[in-house]
Amino acid sequence: MYGKLSESDLAQLTAQAQQQPQRLKFLIQQAALLPAMSAQLRTPENEVHGCEAQVWLVAEWRDSHLELQLDSASRVVKGLLALIYQALQHATAEQVRTFELDAFLQKLSLDDIVSVSRRNGLRAVVAAIQS
Repeated sequence: MYGKLSESDLAQLTAQAQQQPQRLKFLIQQAALLPAMSAQLRTPENEVHGCEAQVWLVAEWRDSHLELQLDSASRVVKGLLALIYQALQHATAEQVRTFELDAFLQKLSLDDIVSVSRRNGLRAVVAAIQS
């Protein structure tokens, strides 16, 4: 349901999000943790459509584990992508298949600050990863 994250991993992320007086600041801090994507990969072929901000995704399977590269032009979206990255980087096919974005955001107490349009964009990213 939460990718490869254990309940203790989720509890730690939730505590970090709760410690921030502004949860958007937490997301921006998470954005800084997302590994940089090469500019050569930010191509129309790797762009995920359905997002307000530009989002790029490269997903590959290596030794039965998912390898992700994600990026966005928006720092807030990039922070949300960083959380998805933490949940799904090196995940198994089963962990990817059962990942539920809405449950994940709710568990992190971020569901109320993610707008409908951002949530739809993130759903498009997760659907692209899962396909």
